[in-house]
Amino acid sequence: MSVRCILAAVGGFPQDEAVLERAVDIAARHRAALVVVHIVDLPVMGGLSADSDTLRDQAAQAARDRIEVCAARLGQQAPALDIRVASGAPALCLIAMSDEIDPDLIVMRAHQRTSIADKILGSTTDRVIAGGSRPVLVVKRAVEGAYASVFVTTNGKDDAEGALRFTRRLLPAAELNLVQAVQVAPQLEEAMLRIGTGQSEVRAHLDELAQIATAELGALVAQAEGGVAHRVLRGDPAAALVREARATSVDLIVAGAGRSGLLRRAFVGSVARRLLRDAECDVLILYPEASDEAHGA
Repeated sequence: MSVRCILAAVGGFPQDEAVLERAVDIAARHRAALVVVHIVDLPVMGGLSADSDTLRDQAAQAARDRIEVCAARLGQQAPALDIRVASGAPALCLIAMSDEIDPDLIVMRAHQRTSIADKILGSTTDRVIAGGSRPVLVVKRAVEGAYASVFVTTNGKDDAEGALRFTRRLLPAAELNLVQAVQVAPQLEEAMLRIGTGQSEVRAHLDELAQIATAELGALVAQAEGGVAHRVLRGDPAAALVREARATSVDLIVAGAGRSGLLRRAFVGSVARRLLRDAECDVLILYPEASDEAHGA
């Protein structure tokens, strides 16, 4: 996979400055095209003297001006920005534009949910992840340089090999750790305890799961590009990953979107959603099988 094109979705500044800075940095490292997209989503404007088209045109030009000012302030050796402004529902417009542009990576901010609709249906970022098929890098904090330490997560059933391959080629200089969290499923643990199984047997079963995961991860990283470490965590996957990432100063977590098919188009998997909500570092949500097939990795 070569990184040909990156789409950066920005709204307002300064809150989206980190999104643009991260997208510029990655695009510059790969000499990739950078398309910066802003969606104008004006409220109903009944009763105003100016017509809707004029107001949208002015909002679009203001957005272009802000993007250009921010890019100039970054002062990086970046490719020329292809700035595109559209109007409509942000998530639907971004999904349609990504289908048109076909980027290798979408870069967005972790939007805060403020409305009742967002809390029920998910944020714009949630909807783009659920409704699309391209990797989405969710920027959650200020940029402090290139990503140095990265967790590539797996549940033991997903395409961990593809995730490692995608991440290595996107971030060739980063230190990668393939990480899996194992736990005794809560319903299984409850059933074991109800039939008289002791906690020692539950722990023994968890030890067995950890041993199996360690062996499988070891086999995967032995064939990975560029050297990859691995580790197995214990406990609730999202909580364990967030805790370990914080403790080891990881600056990016890579995870699969979870679910599949029509379900994914309505919901992001629970682990991915909790990582997006709780992780302090940036989060990359990807579909490695789709990425590899589409771009010949």
